[in-house]
Formats: sequence, C-alpha cells, structure tokens
Amino acid sequence: MESDFQSVYLKEIGVITPISAFVGMGQQDVVVETQAVEQKKICAKAEAPPSIPVVGVVESEKAPQKENRAAPVVVSNGDHWAVLKAKAEACKACELVESRNQLVFGDGNENADLVFVGEAPNRDEDLAGKTFVGASGELFQGMLASIGLNRNDVYLLHGVKCRPQHNRAPKPDEFSACESLLSAQLDKIQPKMICLLGRVVAQTMLKTEASLAELRAGQFTYRGIPVLVIDHPSYLLRAQQNKSRAWQDLLHLQSFFQVLH
Repeated sequence: MESDFQSVYLKEIGVITPISAFVGMGQQDVVVETQAVEQKKICAKAEAPPSIPVVGVVESEKAPQKENRAAPVVVSNGDHWAVLKAKAEACKACELVESRNQLVFGDGNENADLVFVGEAPNRDEDLAGKTFVGASGELFQGMLASIGLNRNDVYLLHGVKCRPQHNRAPKPDEFSACESLLSAQLDKIQPKMICLLGRVVAQTMLKTEASLAELRAGQFTYRGIPVLVIDHPSYLLRAQQNKSRAWQDLLHLQSFFQVLH
C-alpha cells in the first residue's frame, strides 16, 4: 500500500520514477485500448444489417417426459400355468407394479366350468397374494355356499392382477396391461360360464357403458362364453340393504349355470 501511495504521490508532484512511470503508462494504454475497442464496436454496428425483431416467441416449459413402460405380457398357447404366473410377476406394463405387495394371479379349480372375475385385488388380497380373502372373501364364500358351491368348484381371478392404491377403480390402461393374461387364463380353463362381479369389470370386459341394473338384468357373452353380472361382495358389505337382490342374482346364476352344465 505504501508503494502505491508513493507512486501516485510522486506522479502528482511531477517526479517520474520507474514505478510511477509504469503506473501511468498502464493507465494510458488502457485508455487507448478502450477507445480502440469502442471504435471497432461502432464500426461493426454501422456495417451490420438491421436485426429482424422476433415477436411472440416464448419458450414454453417442456412437458415432463412420461416414463417408458414395458409392453403388455406376450403369452402363447403352450404356456403352462407356472409360466403364465412367472410372466405376470415380471410384468411392468403399468404403474401398479411399483405399489403392489404381491401379485394376485388367480386360484381355484383350473378345470372349472364356472369362473368368477373381479376388477382388482383389495388390500387383504394384495397382502395375501390370493383372491377373495378378508371380510369380502368370507361373504363371497357364503354366497357360493348358498348355491351349493365352494372355492374348489370354481376359478377366481381379477381383470387386473395388482392392487390399485387406496382401492380405487382400475384405469383402462391397467386393464389393457393385464388383458393378455386374462385371455390366456380363460383359454386354459375353457369355462362354460363367466360371472363378472360388479359394474367396473363388467363395463370394461363387455365394452359397454350400461348401468349396473342393466348389466344385472342382461345376458352377455365374452369371447363366445356366456356371461352374467352380479354385485361384488365388497359392494354388498357397504350396501347390505341390497343383499336381498344379491340372493335373487345368485338364484338366477344357479339356474342358468345348471342349464349350461
């Protein structure tokens, strides 16, 4: 600091020293160089063509990229049950694989004449890895018993094999991801009749927007197999006032199945 002060002071009183001369020349060079650069800028601006203003162009935020999902499971006629289940376990075609505890593939009599199809596993089924357990499972077994059936007589499965969080209804793409597995299971069982449990799975598989009342009253086919629709046991637990109509549906199911059987 003392040398800086000294050089400036000596320059001010007119005494030229090597230090003060260097400082002075540096400042002078800077001034000259700055002037030259400014002059070049002015010339460049004069020579450059006028710029064309861009109006109304705003860079929008990029939409988040959707995670690439695997294609739905590919099955073949020669796949055994163990192979089908292994393919289902490895499936990553929808987001449900990330939140499930266990795959609920299906269980029961693999040669059954009657197949029951629900929409998707609930929490109890997700934890157990088995269809129709817990409170709704107990009610369902009682429904079967009322018409002379048990789990070993029928095959039980869901249209969607993994539980949607908070037991929400499955999305169309989630049904689509499991469709090949469902078709393969039905092809192997070759049932004489399918009973769909509830509005969601019935509307999806039958590709209709009919109300539950219309679905319960109608007779349909899925890939050439006769179909009836009844209330889902989980719904009946919430709406016990409808158990009397459920009984009528079960009697209808029993009589219709006996004709086919």
